[in-house]
Amino acid sequence: MKLTARKRSDKEKPKALRRRGWVPAVVYGPHLDSTPIAVEYKDLERLIARITRATKIELEYDGERHSVFIKELQRDPITDRFLHVDFYAPEPGQIMSLDVPIRLVGTPAGVKAGGILEHIHEEIPVEGPLEAIPPYIEVDITGLGLDEALLVKDLPLPEGLRPLLPEDEAIVTILPPKVLVTEEEAAEEEAAEGAPAEEAAPAEEEEGES
Repeated sequence: MKLTARKRSDKEKPKALRRRGWVPAVVYGPHLDSTPIAVEYKDLERLIARITRATKIELEYDGERHSVFIKELQRDPITDRFLHVDFYAPEPGQIMSLDVPIRLVGTPAGVKAGGILEHIHEEIPVEGPLEAIPPYIEVDITGLGLDEALLVKDLPLPEGLRPLLPEDEAIVTILPPKVLVTEEEAAEEEAAEGAPAEEAAPAEEEEGES
């Protein structure tokens, strides 16, 4: 993914930039001093609609080009419009930790049999070199049956990428269908619950008691 920006001076006020259709931003990294930049709102909006937080972006501005990730994206709490973006530029080969979304493909056999799909982890924290981190991890769950689960160790992770969750942690499970109680069974249960308890038989009088 590519994104074009421009450097901005300290004299440019954030509010004035936003009124002109720009979003204030900053780019920084181990080999790059913090640099204030500005991105056109429409370009950022189009980019955000197509990427995940784990997507590598080719950021260009004033003749420079850097591979970056979105570190932080600030939005207006009322209008939800973009207010500011932090771009992080790692060094080539740098080991990074990111949350990568999990994209499920296919309808599980267990769901077709009436089961319920429970997506426990919609993303997974991973660690690895910049080049090994994908924008998302796609998993085919067609073969999952009732009471079966997709575990962390089952994920098709790229070489060099290490999950930061236990390998036996469930990502997706197929729960059995809920048992439907018939009206007759419900009536019987209700009658049993409402029935008066049997009275205890009176104790026999002891012999010789007056």
